[in-house]
Amino acid sequence: MCKILAIIDVYCISSHSDTGENTQSMTTTSKKTNIKREIFNFIMVAIGATIAAFSVEDFLGPNHIFDGGIVGVSMIASNMTGFKLSIVTWLFNVPFLLFGWQKKGHLFVIRSVFAMTVFALAVAFFETTPAITEDYLLAVFFGGLILGTGVGMVLRYGGCLDGTEIIASILSPKIHMPIGRQVLAFNIVLYLIVGFLYGWDRGLYSILTYILVSVVMTRVEEGFDAQRGCLIFTHDDVDALKDRIYKELGRTCTVWNTEGYIGGENKALYLVISQYEMRQLRDIIADFNCFVTISDISELIGKNVKISLQ
Repeated sequence: MCKILAIIDVYCISSHSDTGENTQSMTTTSKKTNIKREIFNFIMVAIGATIAAFSVEDFLGPNHIFDGGIVGVSMIASNMTGFKLSIVTWLFNVPFLLFGWQKKGHLFVIRSVFAMTVFALAVAFFETTPAITEDYLLAVFFGGLILGTGVGMVLRYGGCLDGTEIIASILSPKIHMPIGRQVLAFNIVLYLIVGFLYGWDRGLYSILTYILVSVVMTRVEEGFDAQRGCLIFTHDDVDALKDRIYKELGRTCTVWNTEGYIGGENKALYLVISQYEMRQLRDIIADFNCFVTISDISELIGKNVKISLQ
């Protein structure tokens, strides 16, 4: 009996040891993955900041076309004082980012300070290169396109190039004004100043640039492969419908029982697909008696998501 108990004790100790080792191994793997992800994020933030600096210095600045926010204020200050834009931008922005340390979290602020530092260094480099064009429309179009791409990349990977939104998010609860409206009001005043100082044509060109930057930035930040949430109600064979969706789209569905006011009991299925798979889903749904609603999804969070959606 004692031998049996001894064997059981050894087995239990061995099992606990194995479990501990497995847990430690999983924790180590998770930490390595997080470190790799953060390194990748910082690399992409640096690339985005460099692209934005190229646009500001070689497209917009030489033609007196101004970005919005603190970067726009920095461009005006640099033009009026003669100080280097790289220094002015960094000095104007970093205090706002540090001010938002508690509001946004330390990792966001670290990424943003890094982004602004890379942006300033890149601006200093591009100050030595000639302007790409002196045509105002070309400067607006390509400058806005490139700047929106760069800023969108920085935002997509967790950084920030402008302290305006941080201050707006802090002031919002105190002055009871939405963040977007505060930023818009700030930029309206900024472009009025641009028009007064440099001519109203420059102000209008700057507004066009700001609109283009906003559109491109949002598209890059959210991704070009937009997601759709599909809610399907049906009386038909749910298993057959699920199988078709899984075999043809590689998607799984969440299913639950529902009840209509007239139709009675039925089933509801929910799945997320990319916009490029909508045509395939329509073809599948056409073979079943279904009622479907489709909605846009701005963001997906979680690990159990098909790679193409991320």
